[in-house]
Amino acid sequence: MPAKGTPFGGRSEIAKRYLIDGPSVQLVLYTNARLSLGDTTVTSDLIQPTATNGYTPLTLPNSNWSETNGVLTYIQAAGPNTDGAGNPCWVPTGPWSAPVTGEAMIYGARVLHFKDRTNPVDYVAVVGLRYAISMADLIGP
Repeated sequence: MPAKGTPFGGRSEIAKRYLIDGPSVQLVLYTNARLSLGDTTVTSDLIQPTATNGYTPLTLPNSNWSETNGVLTYIQAAGPNTDGAGNPCWVPTGPWSAPVTGEAMIYGARVLHFKDRTNPVDYVAVVGLRYAISMADLIGP
């Protein structure tokens, strides 16, 4: 027997209170320098692209989250801000203010998760070049 742990029931309850029963959170992109965010990062530290040409923060409704043994899954209903796999996305209608270096999930002033792009090339908004986010990649270990 382990001396310490979080059983499936505990993980499920944490996940449920965190996103499923809680308020909706937002998904944003940022243009901050890579490796510049950390433990003290708050929403106001994130530099987002200018909110035009197809960019605006996306609301992630809590009804789209599901959980099994503390593992969260997010599937968004088909729509203009969804790719074919149910991932939230942006579809630029023109250039954005700066290349995107990462994505973050926020609630109010708090940054819940952030992740610098794994591709070493920053994303430059081009008409029709979709920017999709795998939520499993963003919130996973």
